[in-house]
Amino acid sequence: MLGIIRVLTTDDEKILLEHGERMWETDQIQTITRCIQDQPNGIYDPKTVAEAVPKIISLAQELIREPGVDAITISCAADPALQELKELGDFYVMGAGECGAKAAMQAGRKVAVIGITNTIPKNIIDELGGHFYTYSYSPNLQKTTDLFTEQAKVELLALAHETVKWGANVILFACTGFSTIRLKAYLLKEIHIPIIDLVEAQALGYKQFTKGG
Repeated sequence: MLGIIRVLTTDDEKILLEHGERMWETDQIQTITRCIQDQPNGIYDPKTVAEAVPKIISLAQELIREPGVDAITISCAADPALQELKELGDFYVMGAGECGAKAAMQAGRKVAVIGITNTIPKNIIDELGGHFYTYSYSPNLQKTTDLFTEQAKVELLALAHETVKWGANVILFACTGFSTIRLKAYLLKEIHIPIIDLVEAQALGYKQFTKGG
């Protein structure tokens, strides 16, 4: 069973469990989800990342003691605390950004990353290395809550079309919120190159772990 760490504080079960429910929907993966405390707006700058790291580490150590849990994933594009947890060496841990980048590199050599921040998450560009091709975002979509309109999807589709025109042969999302709004299915109506969704990528990473690869 996969333990999922959400990096925002919420009492809304629908929001809390959406990534696990998506993994069950796509890959029948059993999950248990917990969120960090006292960060209702999640992480969005260096200060909030620094505040979140010890909380994520503590929560991961709690989750791994849950019966049946054999791996942990940090379901955030920026992979906060991932390296710190790997250095503990006590259990298998993944991050959404790392999983997405690995899946994208398997799908193509020119990876166009689309996100909601004005710069690409460092962990993603580091993981992609020479496979990184372009990064794009919409100035109108700077927070996850900005995504919940039909116009948001229209703007993101326009970005996707641009990346294809520039020569990219795979698109990687750099926002787990894109999974919430089912952006991949929307884009695939018009975009005909592989698209990597971060929640689906974490499910793939866990499947590879359980198969020993």
